[in-house]
Amino acid sequence: MAVADNVVASEEDVESVRRWVRLSCTEPGTRLPALAKIARDLQLSAPVVRSALEQLATEGLVTLHDGYRLYSVGTMTPTERAYRLIRTVIHRSYLPGERFMNRDEIARTFGIGTKEAAAAVRQLVAEGLLVGPRGQYVNEYSPEQQRRRIRQLRERASDLRREALELMRTAREIEQQMDDDDLKAT
Repeated sequence: MAVADNVVASEEDVESVRRWVRLSCTEPGTRLPALAKIARDLQLSAPVVRSALEQLATEGLVTLHDGYRLYSVGTMTPTERAYRLIRTVIHRSYLPGERFMNRDEIARTFGIGTKEAAAAVRQLVAEGLLVGPRGQYVNEYSPEQQRRRIRQLRERASDLRREALELMRTAREIEQQMDDDDLKAT
């Protein structure tokens, strides 16, 4: 267990924080709110939440940012985030041969830096998804890229199913707790 301000979070508290993070912040790289807000939501003390987050950081579920007591989901760099956003938009909204955005348009559209946009585009050009002198066109999908895309889509569908099951389980637990509270009140 991680120690924070001489407080050690119990396994139950760590699991509560883990569930809260998974249900509240699904996109890697998303910054978590202040510890006090998480503590209020979970009805735990801030030091217990900090201890739990430090343990989750060792597992890689959250990242502690140096110099701050700020956490984000996962360990995604700004370039990885830009790459993921661009790749998702290409697969969802662009056809092969269609003109894609330049790095300034990418930066404005996604709210990212032009350096991250350029690095992400370079990576997509290296993978063959974008072509042109500056990666401004969507490439025709090769059979290998199509297979990779199918695999990625199936993995994402599997992740979404798992997340939906977790959300349904949590909803049932809350409903059960509400039913129990209603029985106690009568």
